[in-house]
Amino acid sequence: MIKKIVLLLFLNQLLFQPCFSQKKTEEKDSVKIYHDIHEYSKKGKFSKFVYRLFFRPSKLNAKENKTQKKEVTVDYSKYNGKIIRNINIQTLDPFGYAVDDTTKKPKKSLEKVGNALHARTKKFTVRNLLLFKKDETFDNLAIKESERLIRDQRYVRRVVITPKTISKASDSIDVDIVLLDSWSILPNGSLSSDQGRFSLRERNLLGTGHQLSGSFKERFSDGYTAKSGAYAINNIKNSYISFNAIYENDFDNNTRRILSLNRSFFSALTKWAGGMYFENRVLGEHFIIEADSVFISPTKSEFQEYWIGRSFKLSNNKDYDSRSQRLVVSLAYNKKIFLQKPDITLDPTSFFANETNIISQIGITSQKYYKDSFIFNYDIVEDVPYGEIAAINVGYQYKNDITRLYLGSKIAYGAKYDFGYVSGTAEWGSFFYQGNTYQNTLKIGLNYFSPLMQFGKWKTRQFIKPSFVWGNNRDASQKDLIGLDGNSGIQGFTDLVKGTKKWLLSFQTQTYSPGSWKGFRFSPYLNITMGSISERNRSLLAGRVYSKFGIGLLINNDYLVFNSFQISFSYYPSIPFQGNNVIKTNSFENDDLTLPQFRLSKPYHIRYQ
Repeated sequence: MIKKIVLLLFLNQLLFQPCFSQKKTEEKDSVKIYHDIHEYSKKGKFSKFVYRLFFRPSKLNAKENKTQKKEVTVDYSKYNGKIIRNINIQTLDPFGYAVDDTTKKPKKSLEKVGNALHARTKKFTVRNLLLFKKDETFDNLAIKESERLIRDQRYVRRVVITPKTISKASDSIDVDIVLLDSWSILPNGSLSSDQGRFSLRERNLLGTGHQLSGSFKERFSDGYTAKSGAYAINNIKNSYISFNAIYENDFDNNTRRILSLNRSFFSALTKWAGGMYFENRVLGEHFIIEADSVFISPTKSEFQEYWIGRSFKLSNNKDYDSRSQRLVVSLAYNKKIFLQKPDITLDPTSFFANETNIISQIGITSQKYYKDSFIFNYDIVEDVPYGEIAAINVGYQYKNDITRLYLGSKIAYGAKYDFGYVSGTAEWGSFFYQGNTYQNTLKIGLNYFSPLMQFGKWKTRQFIKPSFVWGNNRDASQKDLIGLDGNSGIQGFTDLVKGTKKWLLSFQTQTYSPGSWKGFRFSPYLNITMGSISERNRSLLAGRVYSKFGIGLLINNDYLVFNSFQISFSYYPSIPFQGNNVIKTNSFENDDLTLPQFRLSKPYHIRYQ
């Protein structure tokens, strides 16, 4: 059954995947091929129907525009102090429209069908995202932040906010907002010899901005299934309070249920933040008894957390840098209770024990943004964060009838230079009891991506991300160890390799295709990740280096209604307990490398991962 679902998923992705392309002059043989198909389609009703279903005939006779679209830019500062009379909002369907030319209409029949099936973003959804209101004084920072926050929504492809002068003598203006929707229904899936997966996500439910998602997996060897579902409201009535409900159940019947309300420091203009989080978890913990023997012990736990934060401006100056600098203070309380935990023979140090934490934080942050494109998306404006953070955490933990002090710190810096974008983060944290330190954690990470480079007609960027994690005097439990797998390691790697310290180095080369071959555009990307992990009292340099080599290809065609699809696979020279020369198809996407944020959130213990 799931194999059929994956086939349907593939066809859906072909039809509705967003376009990452721009118009280019095609080769003569490509035009001839499509011209021949166009002529053949005239021979019968059925061939004409098939042609109209898959091809865009209007492009055959149109001259290709070699000029890349330029993003609309507006100087907002000259409107400061004027009164906002009206706010006019226009939302456009995803296919055939453009924010820089609202007179443009879809011509292809399937574009019209796609738009008819799409629920356009509601005006009240856009209005809820704005940091300014009617009859208020125009503030260029509030306008810029509103534009960024709208663009940050995954269901919006492009947005332009334009002030309109009423008359030269008037002290009032109108503000026009035009945004282009993205296709919001995103199916996904994978199929291998041992299991299949199908997932579906709606990022803009009925145009409200709510998100609904679900996934289903089936393991063919035993018929076991895994499923998950989530519902999210990103912004409740312009409060920027988000609500999340999550349910997960895996092949081993491990379950997780989450309910949360949260308001982050989402903008430099945000004064108050806070939230609450509740989690119920049933998990089978794996304990290695011998080298080749694993015992699974069931655990049940409940976790709750509450936090509140306040930010203060550090300067009354009105420039962008000054208004972005904030002093942030926050306080968090959380409690974890185990309803079922491992036997003392498996957990002699009582690592699985009830605990209560109170954590405070004070810090100075400055998060700013600059616009760029051709980073993680094809010719789409992206907001790149940069700035500084300096913060300290102070807290207490009550666990195993002991109260101990916690101290932590974080510094971060990011900036754009002529040679590219660079950011770095360093975090340290430790518990203190009777003059000794316990469970020390040190984390250092760097991010770099190059300027957009041109090689002939090709565009490319290079991404580099090194990281280092060190733990000292950790708990003797085998559960107080880190791994080399997951998002903080080598994706697709085993979770059975553990240690107390590790290093990782990731390289990714992303290309952006300039033209086409017989109408098709190919954008290859290459990812290399390597790392090593070591146990206690063993040099990190003496550990074995593991690696992953991944390659992917983004394929699209401007003539076809299905604009793009992706093929990718990874090669692992060695994975312990799995073998050598392991190949995994579709095991990674272009999200291995992400950019850090330079804003403070709730206080927390430095994560050892």
